[in-house]
Amino acid sequence: MKRITWIFLSLTVLWVGILLMGMSGLGTNSSQPATTSSFSFKIIDIENTEVELSGVTIDGKTSFGCYQGKGRLQIPFASIAHINIKKDSACVTMVDGTQVCNLRTNTASRLYGNTSFGSYQISLKDLQTLVVLKRKIEP
Repeated sequence: MKRITWIFLSLTVLWVGILLMGMSGLGTNSSQPATTSSFSFKIIDIENTEVELSGVTIDGKTSFGCYQGKGRLQIPFASIAHINIKKDSACVTMVDGTQVCNLRTNTASRLYGNTSFGSYQISLKDLQTLVVLKRKIEP
């Protein structure tokens, strides 16, 4: 009898443990990060769908994060005119007309913003063009 009780308790603990491990993602928040932004963008995704967004951030930051060679580069939105992305490579055209190309993007990064009908998010790997429409006005 003790052996059956021990086996039953062991299986119960194992079953409860598996259930609790499966619930680990239930508390995550997939909404836009709390960073406020006064930048507006027009984006074009890989299916040529155009969307205009306000309050744009990338991973909660008002800068474009990428890799140049072995180094990490953060380009502030205020310096960017537009970004062209092909697969995981980007070319950034600055406000003064200069270009920085052969930048590697983080394909897990997400762009967040607001449309006139609700909040919006998209993975950078699904974008081909980002055009800055409105820049933050510095005091």
